Amino acid sequence: MSEPQSAELALAGRWDNSVLEPLAEINEDVVEALIGADDAVGPPLGGLRWRWQALGAPARRRLVRCPYLLLDAGFAQAQLWAALPRASVHELPPAREFTTRLRPMPTSLIRRVLLLAWHLARANRLTARLALGMSGECAQLLARCRLADLDWYAEQRPAFIRPRWEHRPALWHALMVAAALEQTRELERLHSWGLQMLAAETLNSTPAAVTFGARLR
Repeated sequence: MSEPQSAELALAGRWDNSVLEPLAEINEDVVEALIGADDAVGPPLGGLRWRWQALGAPARRRLVRCPYLLLDAGFAQAQLWAALPRASVHELPPAREFTTRLRPMPTSLIRRVLLLAWHLARANRLTARLALGMSGECAQLLARCRLADLDWYAEQRPAFIRPRWEHRPALWHALMVAAALEQTRELERLHSWGLQMLAAETLNSTPAAVTFGARLR
């Protein structure tokens, strides 16, 4: 990991409640959505639904209080956002082909995710990169969006917004076990790995993710 990336991750450990509380609030709703709908996630993550349901309230609070969003809204993929600042709500192009039988996240939850992302893209791009995995190009695009554009995205592109690391059940399993057993240091280690994986994804590389996956197998 480069020196700038290491410095950014060190900053993440010193975030205050003005950042962590909104993230935890949204993350809690993410977990509730995953628990409440049989078709919210598919395999392999769907096999862990029983473990989410088994988590008590204190364990859920520990799980959701992490320094990144537990949803992936495609903020590392600027091409998903490129049309929004240039077009009115009625002029936006049709959605790209994206078929899924999975139930999308609730529209109200997606709106709050997008509003938080829009605010951070305008006011605090370092936090947007760390907590949301947002690329610099995407931050520029999102910062130019209107609120009407965000509403359109929430209503017309809900399938693009999925649980983070949906195809990495080992990571989710490790997070839930650490939260259930009150393993503070293990949670901190997993949070650090998560931040590294987000940084790698934002830079369109995968070394941190590959290393983490290898260690969990």
